[in-house]
Amino acid sequence: MTKFTQAVRSVLIASIITVLSGCGDDEKAPPAAAPAPPAPLTVGGTVSGLAGGEVVLQVNGGNDLTIKTNGKFKFPKPLNKGSAYAVTVKTPPSLPVKQTCTVSKDSGSIAGVAVNNVGVTCTTNSYAIGGTVKGLSGKGLVLELKGVKEVTISKNGNFKFPDTRLPDGSDFRVAIKATPAGQRCEINSISSSPDSDTINIVAVTCKKGRR
Repeated sequence: MTKFTQAVRSVLIASIITVLSGCGDDEKAPPAAAPAPPAPLTVGGTVSGLAGGEVVLQVNGGNDLTIKTNGKFKFPKPLNKGSAYAVTVKTPPSLPVKQTCTVSKDSGSIAGVAVNNVGVTCTTNSYAIGGTVKGLSGKGLVLELKGVKEVTISKNGNFKFPDTRLPDGSDFRVAIKATPAGQRCEINSISSSPDSDTINIVAVTCKKGRR
């Protein structure tokens, strides 16, 4: 009787193992999710200081990117991992005012992530203000800029308002405040740049006679 009971018990255990094995086969684990594709290795950063115009940037001498607003930017074309990059200004803003843009953190090598720390800062160009004088004899010619800054002129030729620079697009109004005794001076607007740092905006002509 004991042997019979042991035999029955063995059959039952074997049956249970078989059933459990079958259940394991029917309930297979779901397949692992596919890994996310790697982020594109783009180059970008931030533009600040634009005064209404647009700046054209390049990366590695190409891939022109025109930017019209301050804020984040990135070149749409990705680069290969390990490749070098260099961001430059191709065309600075010129309207409504002329600006100069500088680039910080402009170069490096692409590692395993996108570059987003390039800084482009634009500032409005400023100029010394002046003009030309001819026909002057004697002293006493005084010009004023915007009714505030003055310059006393004692000889013919080019002149500048000392210690004065105005941003591009400003009002450059110049007037005659005083003339030499026995002379009459007239002022006319001109537009010339004798150098990259100065704008001649008036031509003053003096003649003998009363003002």
